[in-house]
Amino acid sequence: MTYVTTTHCRFEHSLGVAVLAEDLLRAIKKKQPKLDISERDIICVKIAGLLHDIGHGPYSHVYDGQFRKQLKKAVAKGKWLGQTFDAGYYNGLPEVMDGWEHEDGSLMMIDAMLKYLGMEIDEMNLDMPLRQIGNGIRADCFGISDLIEGDASCEYYDGSTPLPLDRLLTSRDWIFIKECIVGGPLPPKGVSVDAAKKSKLKSKLVGRPDRLQEFLYDVVSNRHSGLDVDKVDYLARDDRRAFGSSGIVDPLLIENAHVAWGKCGRPKKCWRCKDSHNAHVKPSADKNNGEHLMICYPEKMVHNAMAFFKQRFRNHQKLYTHHNTNAACYMICDILLLADPFFCLPTADDSDDFEMNSPENETKLRLPISRANVNPQSYLLLKDSILDVIAVTEDVNLRPARILINRFRSHKLYKRVSEQAIVSHNGNDIDIPWQRKLWSMEESEIVSQIVKCSKLKSSKDVSLDLSEDDVIVEKRQIHHGMGAENPVSSMRFLPKSQLSKLRNAPEDLPRAEQIPESDYECAIPRAFLMRTVRIFCRNDDKEVCDHLTTCYHQFITLVQKREGDQPLLGRPDFQPGYDLEPNILSQSPNRCSNESFAISQSSFTEQDDNGSTQTKKRKIRGSIFDKVMQKLEDDESD
Repeated sequence: MTYVTTTHCRFEHSLGVAVLAEDLLRAIKKKQPKLDISERDIICVKIAGLLHDIGHGPYSHVYDGQFRKQLKKAVAKGKWLGQTFDAGYYNGLPEVMDGWEHEDGSLMMIDAMLKYLGMEIDEMNLDMPLRQIGNGIRADCFGISDLIEGDASCEYYDGSTPLPLDRLLTSRDWIFIKECIVGGPLPPKGVSVDAAKKSKLKSKLVGRPDRLQEFLYDVVSNRHSGLDVDKVDYLARDDRRAFGSSGIVDPLLIENAHVAWGKCGRPKKCWRCKDSHNAHVKPSADKNNGEHLMICYPEKMVHNAMAFFKQRFRNHQKLYTHHNTNAACYMICDILLLADPFFCLPTADDSDDFEMNSPENETKLRLPISRANVNPQSYLLLKDSILDVIAVTEDVNLRPARILINRFRSHKLYKRVSEQAIVSHNGNDIDIPWQRKLWSMEESEIVSQIVKCSKLKSSKDVSLDLSEDDVIVEKRQIHHGMGAENPVSSMRFLPKSQLSKLRNAPEDLPRAEQIPESDYECAIPRAFLMRTVRIFCRNDDKEVCDHLTTCYHQFITLVQKREGDQPLLGRPDFQPGYDLEPNILSQSPNRCSNESFAISQSSFTEQDDNGSTQTKKRKIRGSIFDKVMQKLEDDESD
């Protein structure tokens, strides 16, 4: 909806991640042969790269992010956009795991894929072939046939002759693939990946438990710094498709990757550091207790690393959280929520034996959109095309969803009516008191306060009372990968004098260290975290949008007075030069992404003959502000 050239999909991205994962491991294997990286290890990590996003729902992170957040609000309120939302409708349906995200979907879909092929993971015989459960591919033929260098014994493999055990993909290998996707040990059954990471449950690796192979888990999902092949691919791919002039994978991030010992930069989030017992640690590695074999880079790569994280910030600011992108996200969430109680997906395919018209099977075999992620068959049907399916239905209950789909297709997105930057010089503490108060408020509280300002306006004005359904408040945070912290500080680098020791045995590899920020201070941004508060209007009536803007300014003025700050003159959200660069690839009719703000700003002020700025329409609005503020102060005193 924002950049017409970004038509690529996650399939292309997954192929790219698989290729980069293989390239990185082969480069490390060539430089450090004593690490004993096997062909099976490379294939497993490559498969993890290929399948890491297989669990995504429709419209990428919308389904496991904003949609699930809005769903909780709808269930709590009992309605959504004027439509009844009866929580009792979900009684008897399978529950979604708390904290469910697309990684949990990937784990489920991998099991479903193996089941479709006639196999499943056998946790009781980890180093044996997969358990055969159907008439699909033979488990003893499911492995690596012709990719072992210098071995031509399987050059003409027919797919029916059992492979040697050292070439099979065993149950342990498939658990390893899953662990690579989540970046650590698998959660217990019935617990989401996110919930397991936040809990105090002790966990251990199964796929490659040897501590000397720990670095293999940082290729697809790097828990230490976040610099992994997944992000390397999608940042470059999205950047190139959106902006056209850049977006090239930095080859030095692949070619200069090494493995060395290093101290964990994020011990509070590292599953190894949180675990008090170090199971399966070889005695030879005990002297390195407290350190990890991790992917490191030469010292000269520190600027490349910082450039990578800056690109992450830029993409999130201009692509992933662009106001048009998020407006479309909110519209899709509303469509799915309006359809959820009345639109269901089957949980069985044509091969299942059931009676479609049987009353006892009606609920069992169909799940709403919000619960489709608990069943592989229904989840397979939940694609981006779900809006097209809803659009051609004739159910009268789905009419509100169909109306919103037509508006979405016409690109009449929700309007961003205001955006307020939250000032914080160190990234943690908010400097201005009223902004600190604003940021501490819940989004729902801000909405109710804005609506309250609408109801307290002067009776002489035309009545345009807002409803809470008209207003969307978004508290946005964008960072470089580690919140307010410097992500490069979590990386470890090797001085040039230590590079010659990289051919040592794993136990004797050199120690990589953190580089002081003073060595690359010119490349460090002033802050690593940016906060903004955005206001969107669901109503496409221009008068309502303008009225919402006025009410928001009244609310901000009230917050400023309560916090003892001097009220700002003019629009509190308008910042000259903010996000005003031309966007020739945008579908928006405005060449500049913020042009509408500039136009509306011109209606607030005018210059006299001496060049000084005078209020034009603000005199009228000023009297409204005074009446509203006086009314609120009187109410408080009472």
